[in-house]
Amino acid sequence: MIFEVDEDRCFGCAACVALCPVNALVLDGLLAIVDEPECTHCEHCIPACPVHALSLVNVKGTASIGVLA
Repeated sequence: MIFEVDEDRCFGCAACVALCPVNALVLDGLLAIVDEPECTHCEHCIPACPVHALSLVNVKGTASIGVLA
């Protein structure tokens, strides 16, 4: 799984940045950027996004193990 930010939807409100427990999200101008190695995929940020710009996506050729919180 990788974290994805929809660049067409994200407008830099920073709701996701404020909720990230490991500080894996930062703003670059008006776009949220994720530091993928730091992201724990806890999903706290996803429901906080008012424009639904955040998601976790499967990477082709990889298997997802376990259940996300």
